[in-house]
Amino acid sequence: MKTKIIRQFIIFYLTALIVGCKTTTIVEEFEPGVQLPFIKNSANECYYLDEFMPIPDSLVSGKSGRLKLRYYTYKAANYKDFINRHIILSFYSSDEKCWSLFEEYYIIN
Repeated sequence: MKTKIIRQFIIFYLTALIVGCKTTTIVEEFEPGVQLPFIKNSANECYYLDEFMPIPDSLVSGKSGRLKLRYYTYKAANYKDFINRHIILSFYSSDEKCWSLFEEYYIIN
């Protein structure tokens, strides 16, 4: 009788130990991301975007008054020293050749 109780206790103890030590592993899918060039937010800078900007996930272009606007969206990008990877860069131009950086948007996932 005593042996049966000890055996049940050992089985219970080992089961609790095995279940308690179970480790859940979460694997995140890693996207390498696009390396964006370092761009200064200055009116004195002139960028020829069509020559060096990587292909964006989406590109929206429009107009505000006489200025042309472009919004480059990258869902996985490495930019400057920021840890956020979903980045939108907006540019403005008056001649559609020389572009200046207007704003940088970072979307926190």
